[in-house]
Amino acid sequence: MVELNLDENDLEILRWLDREGEIDVDQLSEELGISTSTIYYRLDNYREKGILQGNVADIDHQKLGFELTAITEIKSEYGPGYDDIGDRLTELSGVQSVYFMLGEMSFTLVSRLRDHEHLQALIDEIIHTDGVEHSSTHIVLKTFKDESRLLVNYDDDDLEKLLDDGTLAK
Repeated sequence: MVELNLDENDLEILRWLDREGEIDVDQLSEELGISTSTIYYRLDNYREKGILQGNVADIDHQKLGFELTAITEIKSEYGPGYDDIGDRLTELSGVQSVYFMLGEMSFTLVSRLRDHEHLQALIDEIIHTDGVEHSSTHIVLKTFKDESRLLVNYDDDDLEKLLDDGTLAK
């Protein structure tokens, strides 16, 4: 873990970026009372350290027609080919996340799909992926939380502890 030595202004800037999803330096400067030059300097610093990577809008998958969310558990034989299997799974159409897991199952995939036909096509591709021994797919009926932003998932006390402990790391 690399020490970042972030201060309260850094945390406020990062929380604002996480919440808003875009960089508007003038608005950020006005809301936080920090000069624009300081914000530009800190943004460059975040990029250098890998904390901030690009600008990503939050796109509503359901409004685009991807109404099904599928969670697929995959079992494959343990061995040196895991990276290759993981790489192949990331290339499948509709797959949003691929996780290599400890435990009975080897991989977990999260996919956003148009309809049942798209789901069937994905399942067919998964079971025909070299190295996949078994798969089990679950369809999400109701989502209670699906938050890809990081800092909005923590309360102020937990974030302050990261600053106090100096454990904010990349």
